[in-house]
Amino acid sequence: MKKFLPTIVVACAVFIASAPFTTQAKNLEQKIETAKSQLKAQSQPVNLNTASESELQALPGIGAKKAQDIVAYRKANGNFKRIEDLTNVKGIGARMLEKLKTSISVK
Repeated sequence: MKKFLPTIVVACAVFIASAPFTTQAKNLEQKIETAKSQLKAQSQPVNLNTASESELQALPGIGAKKAQDIVAYRKANGNFKRIEDLTNVKGIGARMLEKLKTSISVK
C-alpha cells in the first residue's frame, strides 16, 4: 500500500487540479454556441416564434434576460403575429425594434 500511496496522491491532485478546467470547458462551450448563433443570425433573420434563448441573445441588444422575457412572452401569449408585437415584451421599445427589424422574422 505504501508503494501506491504517492501514485494515489498524485492522481487525486491531478483530479482536483482539473476541476477548474471542467468549468472553463463548459464556459467555452457556451461561448462557442453563442458565437454560432451570432453567425447564424447574421446570415438569416431569427424567427421570434421558434428561436431559442441563445439564438435570441445573438441579436444586437438582446442579452440573457431579454431573451428569457421574449421566450416567456411567447409561451404566455402564443406566437408573434408581426415583428412589431415584440414591443409588447418589457424592455423592448420602438428604438430597439428599429435596430432588430432586419434581423428578425415571425414566419
